[in-house]
Amino acid sequence: MSLNSIKGFKELDKFRSENNINLRCRKTGLFLRHLEPIEGAMLFLVLEDGSLVELAAHQLEEAFEIVPSAKRK
Repeated sequence: MSLNSIKGFKELDKFRSENNINLRCRKTGLFLRHLEPIEGAMLFLVLEDGSLVELAAHQLEEAFEIVPSAKRK
């Protein structure tokens, strides 16, 4: 599994649901709460503390790590 192929909101949302995973921010250690549905290559991600992370889709791999939903604590 890799985030490198994600190009936008719809692809990320589908990837998360099909693979039963969540994303954890590498910088803060916080999990992704939800995505803001914005068209285009920019992603607006809301973390579990309510903070907003704005980044281009190609930056996902360096900013977030994949965590299986069952292992989330």
